[in-house]
Amino acid sequence: MADSKRKQSARRVAGWIIIALILIQFIPLNRVGPPSKPPSQISGSVLAVLKPHCFDCHSDETKWPRSAYIAPLSWYVTGKVRQAREALNFSRFDALPDAARREIEQSAFSLAESDGLSEHGEIPGFPPVSMTKKERVTLAGWASNNNREQKETIHNSSH
Repeated sequence: MADSKRKQSARRVAGWIIIALILIQFIPLNRVGPPSKPPSQISGSVLAVLKPHCFDCHSDETKWPRSAYIAPLSWYVTGKVRQAREALNFSRFDALPDAARREIEQSAFSLAESDGLSEHGEIPGFPPVSMTKKERVTLAGWASNNNREQKETIHNSSH
């Protein structure tokens, strides 16, 4: 008799858990970004590297994976993308002051040179970041060239 009540209680709890899992699917999440255009301050060759590896998390052009639509995992995924956009959003790159853009370029250079690129931004549903050597060189060159140009401008203006 006690065993029967325990089974009935377990079924009831399981039923409520299933109902709760179904209901949480209806909690709205913001997965819509404002319309955006590619940053004009970044060359086409660099954008060709950034778009497939960075734009899903670091722009308003996110292509959401299935994991972004299945609660409660969707809460984690959309939260991580929101954090990534707050840290760096290429959709707003042109509006940033020069110093902020240079800081981003320096971070891109450091990341391109690091061995930790594959661990960067691991979010369920998004493919891991894996750049070829050529892509890394392009990204590092972009950052170092722009930082060199800035230093030359400062040096020349002080004469």
